[in-house]
Amino acid sequence: MDEESSEPNGSESPDTDLDALLSGISSDEPTRERTIVDDWLDPLSDSPTGEDLEYDNAFLELTQAAAGKPETQFAPAEPPSWRDVRERAEELFGRTRDLRVALLWTRAMLNLEGFPTLAESLRLVHGLMDRYWDDLHPKPDPDDGDPYARVNELAQLADMNSLLGDVRQSLVIKNRSIGELRIRDVEIALEKLEPREDESPMSRGQIEGMLGEAVDDDARFADTVRSAKSGLKDLFSLLNDRLGYDRAPDVRPLQSMIDGVVQLLPEPPDASGSGDLDSLLSGLDGDSGDADAAPSRRSRGGGLGTSIDSRDDALRAIEMVCEYLERTEPTNPAQMLLRRAQRLINKNFLELVRELAPDAVAEVARIMGVDPESLGGGSSSSSESSESSW
Repeated sequence: MDEESSEPNGSESPDTDLDALLSGISSDEPTRERTIVDDWLDPLSDSPTGEDLEYDNAFLELTQAAAGKPETQFAPAEPPSWRDVRERAEELFGRTRDLRVALLWTRAMLNLEGFPTLAESLRLVHGLMDRYWDDLHPKPDPDDGDPYARVNELAQLADMNSLLGDVRQSLVIKNRSIGELRIRDVEIALEKLEPREDESPMSRGQIEGMLGEAVDDDARFADTVRSAKSGLKDLFSLLNDRLGYDRAPDVRPLQSMIDGVVQLLPEPPDASGSGDLDSLLSGLDGDSGDADAAPSRRSRGGGLGTSIDSRDDALRAIEMVCEYLERTEPTNPAQMLLRRAQRLINKNFLELVRELAPDAVAEVARIMGVDPESLGGGSSSSSESSESSW
């Protein structure tokens, strides 16, 4: 992060924009307050997505500010002017709804305000494409509808020399009393990234302590980190539906960065789903209470009580165990077996044979007097496999 990014913007405190974003996604309130992102997700008055400003001077100045200046014979390279990028992007949102502008604003916010802004940025990108797919700039090809221009822009999500690199270098914490913590520090502590020779890496325990202090200092901090995880999942699902798995960007590296921070956050006392999991585990130890109490075992929220009474309950139980392992033990191989169990639970015997021992299907079908060609099912699609890692 360049030195410029650590300075206040004008007379405002450096946390002004971040406070507004965090207040907008805090789960402490029953309804989320509007933020500037909500304004940008609204249609423009004259036309929903406004003008295509690709050749407008204001748009060209935005892209130039984001490019910085290369090294020359007479001067060193200059990094992007992220404050200028942010200001110009926000001005352009008054005239257009453009994926390119949204992604540049995302990069500016990561460099200026840090990782906690990612959740709102992902909400912006997802919201624009979800609401204005046909008209969002750059528009799909008018002849065949191919959104190749958007595919090229979205590649930044997987580009270490672009937006993905900004995430790695972004500050998760910048606090005088706690210190500074970047995503790359988390990756190194979790052995996902090798430290440089000149680095003195933090330990996992140090980072967990810093994150705990940050949560104690501002309860919204944990909410916004977890919102980034769910926001990326929503975005991936949309891109998979709109573009297809083969053309959607590979968001697994970005997911890994977000998951690393989520993994080291202190466990909230009332975490969503954790109460159900505790009840489930306590209900499996043999102490299930009186049979007369069975109707009250079901939680009001549609989750699990202290017993499993249906196949749907069993599937929810497996899902909760998977989420627990992904959150606390992401390298535990049990997740893969449990995910496979989820896919198999609704299959009949012959479908199980096809899934587990496809070479034996013909012989088993012959013994049972069943036509093997009549057997439905098959393997899961690649997109289903990818989504199972969330």
